[in-house]
Amino acid sequence: MKYITIALSFVFSLGAYAQQPSFKSWQVEAKKNIRMLPEFGTTEKTKEEIATNTRFINAIVDAGKSKSEAAHEMIRIGFDYLYKGDLKTAMYRFNQAYLLNPKNSGVYWGYGAVYTAMGAYDEARSQYKEGLKLDPKSAAILTDYATTYLGEYYADVRSNYKKAQKNLKTAKEKLLDAYAIDPGYIHTAYKLSIVYLNSQDCSNAKKYLQATRALGGQPITKEYLSDFNRQCENCSNVKTGNFQIESLRDGVTKIARNQDYQIEENEALGYKLKLKVNWVDECTYTLTPVVNLAKPEQKDIPKMVLTCQIVEVTSDYYIQVSSSDDNQRPMTSQIEIVQ
Repeated sequence: MKYITIALSFVFSLGAYAQQPSFKSWQVEAKKNIRMLPEFGTTEKTKEEIATNTRFINAIVDAGKSKSEAAHEMIRIGFDYLYKGDLKTAMYRFNQAYLLNPKNSGVYWGYGAVYTAMGAYDEARSQYKEGLKLDPKSAAILTDYATTYLGEYYADVRSNYKKAQKNLKTAKEKLLDAYAIDPGYIHTAYKLSIVYLNSQDCSNAKKYLQATRALGGQPITKEYLSDFNRQCENCSNVKTGNFQIESLRDGVTKIARNQDYQIEENEALGYKLKLKVNWVDECTYTLTPVVNLAKPEQKDIPKMVLTCQIVEVTSDYYIQVSSSDDNQRPMTSQIEIVQ
């Protein structure tokens, strides 16, 4: 398994952070801007700052919103900015939520997420702990708390193996606790798959990857699937052979594949197509149309390139996710292995 690829999978699972400031530069700027600090920092507020905060709260109340509802809205907006990579505005919104309802655990979830995005894991854990004091059964906060240890695992895996393994174990323990609280929280299942893959435990990595797919599969990245397949799936068994796809709409499509070409035939639809096969990695291949065998004289065959990623292999079938260069919308297919 390639370290860089799996690390990218982890970063993507945190969200689409872009151009993250360093924690050091954040600390320097926060000395002059207390809005960048959780709960506006510990320094005494000026009269002007107190007045500004009071006007904000009064404006919310005057607009007919409850402070509790407005706090939830500020937290939602804060995470929107966080995923866009605007950590400073995210922290501003989380602090506004704190003004409205300091007992909302989501405030500290947000604080922790900002620090996690900068790799400031100790500071992030301090905030997550505060959130868990308010809501000990929050699978979301506990999952992100565990993620800080996963982040430290990646930071240390090359330089301090013993420490890295300790952090990986802690991440797994806390993720299992979160999963016990809410097995329906997709990010817990996905990160458990990542943890088990790094632990060389393919059985559990596959178990939680399947659980992630069952919940919708949104966090799963191609980079992670590539590493998972390379380490845990035996795609060599389906690189060549005879296969078929059955659907109520199209009937049966027969596939004959060798190392270089694939021939697809569907009698009901009246087509027979020869495609060039190119294996990108152990479990990913591309298909490029070569000739329409049903009508060899036809020259204007499709120019598209179909990329297929095998995500699961069994003794009877395999599952692949495919997309074309002219249509990036992925399509999942179950393909039967014909003996």
